[in-house]
Amino acid sequence: MSSVIKKLTYALCYLGHPPWDTGVSPPELLAFIHSHPPGRALDMGCGTGTNLVTLEQHGWQVSGIDFSGYAVKRALKRMSLLNLKGQVWKGDVSRQLPVEGFFDLILDIGCYHGLSPAERLGYRENLEIHLAPGGSFLIYAHCQSPESGKATGISQTDIDEFSKLLDVQSIHQTNDRWSRQTSWMLFTRNT
Repeated sequence: MSSVIKKLTYALCYLGHPPWDTGVSPPELLAFIHSHPPGRALDMGCGTGTNLVTLEQHGWQVSGIDFSGYAVKRALKRMSLLNLKGQVWKGDVSRQLPVEGFFDLILDIGCYHGLSPAERLGYRENLEIHLAPGGSFLIYAHCQSPESGKATGISQTDIDEFSKLLDVQSIHQTNDRWSRQTSWMLFTRNT
C-alpha cells in the first residue's frame, strides 16, 4: 500500500471512532508525569489530543502534531472545551515541524512504527532538533514481526538509531489487546 493511501485511510478513520483512540492516557504516561517535573511537551502523532489534555492538566505546556486534519480539529475542540491553551498543528512528523525551541518530553504513542524508512529518518532528525538536553523521549510502538514480511513496527535497528542520540532508560515489551507484540521505551537525551 502506498504511503499516501495508507495516510488517507488512517486519516479517514477519524471520521468515526478509531479503535486505537481509547480516550484514556496509558499508565506508562501517567507514571512518567508523576516522576518528572512539568515542562514543555510535544506529542508526535497526537490524534484527538487525549494525552495533550492529560499533560496540560498536570502542568505541562503542550504542543501536538498529527497529519489527520480530522484528528487535529477534534483535539482543538477537546482542548477548547476544557479551556486549555495547548497548540495543535496539522503536519508531518517526518518534515520540518511548525514548533520552535526544545521540549523536555517528546511523546509518541503509535506514530513512529507506521512510518516508512525515509520518514523515520526525518522523524529522528526532528527528535534531534527539538529534544532538550536531558529531555525524555517516551515511545510506544508495535514491534516489527519478521515473519509478517511487513516493514511496519519498530525494529532493533530503529532502537540502535535512537541510541546514537539518546540513552535507553527502560524498554518494556508487552502485547496489545490484539495480541501484537509492543514496546514502551523511555530514552533521555545525552547532555
